[in-house]
Amino acid sequence: MKKVILALLVLISLHSQVSAQAQADSLSNIQLEEVVVSATRAGEKTPVSYTNIGEEQLKKNNAAQNIPTILQTLPSLIAITEGGTGVGNTSLRIRGTDATRINVTLNGMPLNNPESQEVYWVNLPDLSSSLQNIQVQRGVGTSTNGSAAFGASMSLKTIGATSSPYGESSTSVGSYGTFSSSIAAGSGMLSNGLALDARYSKVLSDGYIRNGKVDHSNIFASLSHYSEKQLLRLSYINGTQHTGITWNGASPEDIEKYGRKFNSAGMYKDDAGNIRYYDNDTDNYYSHILQLMFTRELTQKLSMNVSLSYTNGYGYYENYRSGEDMIKGDKFSKYGLDNQEVDGVTYKSSQMIRRKLLSNDFYVANFSFNYNLNPLQLVLGGYWSDFDGSHYGRLPWIKYNNGIAENHEWYRNEGEKQEINFFSKAEYQLNDKVSFFADLQYRYIDYRMTGTDDDMADLTSNHYYSFMNPKGGVFFKPNNNSQFYASVAVGQREPLRADLKDAVKKNAKKTIVPERMIDYELGYRFTNNRGMNLAANFYYMDYNNQMVQTGKKSDSGYNIMENVKDSYRTGVELEAQVSISPKFIVAANATISKNIIKNYTAYYDYYTPGYGEELKQKEEFYDETDISFSPNLVGMGSLTYMPIKNMSLNILGKYVGKQYYDNTSNDENSLDAYFVSNFVAGYTFRMKNVGSIDLQFIINNLFDKDFIANALVSTDKFNDGTEKVYKGLFPQATRNFMGRVTVRF
Repeated sequence: MKKVILALLVLISLHSQVSAQAQADSLSNIQLEEVVVSATRAGEKTPVSYTNIGEEQLKKNNAAQNIPTILQTLPSLIAITEGGTGVGNTSLRIRGTDATRINVTLNGMPLNNPESQEVYWVNLPDLSSSLQNIQVQRGVGTSTNGSAAFGASMSLKTIGATSSPYGESSTSVGSYGTFSSSIAAGSGMLSNGLALDARYSKVLSDGYIRNGKVDHSNIFASLSHYSEKQLLRLSYINGTQHTGITWNGASPEDIEKYGRKFNSAGMYKDDAGNIRYYDNDTDNYYSHILQLMFTRELTQKLSMNVSLSYTNGYGYYENYRSGEDMIKGDKFSKYGLDNQEVDGVTYKSSQMIRRKLLSNDFYVANFSFNYNLNPLQLVLGGYWSDFDGSHYGRLPWIKYNNGIAENHEWYRNEGEKQEINFFSKAEYQLNDKVSFFADLQYRYIDYRMTGTDDDMADLTSNHYYSFMNPKGGVFFKPNNNSQFYASVAVGQREPLRADLKDAVKKNAKKTIVPERMIDYELGYRFTNNRGMNLAANFYYMDYNNQMVQTGKKSDSGYNIMENVKDSYRTGVELEAQVSISPKFIVAANATISKNIIKNYTAYYDYYTPGYGEELKQKEEFYDETDISFSPNLVGMGSLTYMPIKNMSLNILGKYVGKQYYDNTSNDENSLDAYFVSNFVAGYTFRMKNVGSIDLQFIINNLFDKDFIANALVSTDKFNDGTEKVYKGLFPQATRNFMGRVTVRF
């Protein structure tokens, strides 16, 4: 069926004709496209720190990798990958802020899961191929839709209609069995104003880490109708991912014993004591995103955008439960089951296969009005969403089983989250040099949980939050080359589902409260017509009850968080790009920062020896300590050489300084600084009146460095003075290669 659809699209592309009127209206169409995302984006004179990434750069950097890896050259951004490559489970941090506090919108509509408040890029494979541009705002930024932009925000926009028909086919082949292929076609704008665009992608890989395999596919389709002052678009995205579980990490001892590719997922012992691996230790997800966008120029000064979105998600992860000794497995009591008698033997535990599943529906409606009353520009926006999510667990197989039903369900809980959000923005041009910016947002959240968690604790509870987030700033342009800006913004955010469900259990040790931050930004930009771009941005992010990662993970891969009362992040972001000559371009950026918790108390689970009895938690106090996963120095440098027309050679280096993976500034729980380089060579064959062929060759980790980009730690203490520490490290791939061929017509 997919092949038939693609063939029809190619035929439409080859035989459709674009009217002269449609071409004449191309400028108007571009303006309508911008209205779709303008309400949630920073403009040229908005006093915030941001970076725009265009379609050309996205295509250049995209070689079977997810968006965090593609964006790794941006200031203050660190890409994280579990499987050792940019394929599979990947995430990012900006200014040390984790992905749960980075707001992501697609065409102005939220992508973050309302419960986890994170975007799982693995669920939207090869999304970058369907994007026209991305804007990344650092700090609180401007008001947006969906989860709070507490440390950064990302605005993604899908491709729009082209003036003429096109077709594209791209294939990438690389190390670790990596293979990516996509085919796309578009009708261009037809004489009746209609335009159809579609893309299908497939990504396969064995991964660097054992069990880091991926089998991903993506479908994107968009039907647009343009008229003189109006755009109506229906878009559909389908993502399907099957990924090997890689979130366990590997202990230093296991890496020394088994090597850097070791992964304990699916590991067990058979009856003879031989180590085996369960092949279906996997994470699986199916997502469907349907968006309807309506943009209308009401008058020369007033435009409107109204959007509806529906997201359906279903997924599960399956893993083999063998226990610490890889033989006994899990206790039956953990699943509310009686001990099992099999062949005259009573078993209290058993090896088993476990599935944790979820399904959800996410409904969104939002609107915005842009009113240009030169010198005053106004934006009014609103947003409503309803999220219904189910979480449940089943046991497909149990080794010692005497009458337990297949797919026994041992827990189920439901979550419903509704949000209302209104914001207004004003930009006033005082004169040709000075403008002022003001932004006010109101968010109301109603979140309710019912049912039992996987430990059969009751989660039934209601949570209500109301936030008012003001922002303001000034922009100053003394001449054509220089720009100065300053801003102050307030951001507030509700806790995650994972935080709340632990807090409402009877054995909760601490409550979880919303976090608040005041973000101060001061920046300077310089550009000239000789290819020089310079920027410097100072920030101070002052937190109250910031949620920080403890370094621990749940058994389903979620980062465990905790409130810290008093903390801050401050630093300076420096950027430079210089065209040394028509053939050489040098670019670099660096973030020098300090990330501190004041008066921090670390809590440890406390036991009698051998875990005989759980005691009151043990506390350790620190006057001042570093925030986890927040290196003081992050930098990038690149050199691009264009020896002949249509050919480019680029070498890129990324530096990430030392970082702690808990909040105690303990050197034993820290990652060494690392520097990794990539090399990209590209050449384009242009065929007159036909199209082009792009060839690309990529060497990742050019100098074959052994480095670790992420980690987790869990520490239990005993009242005899001993402790048990588990560390999970995530080694990254050594030198590897990728080749890509793209044909466009």
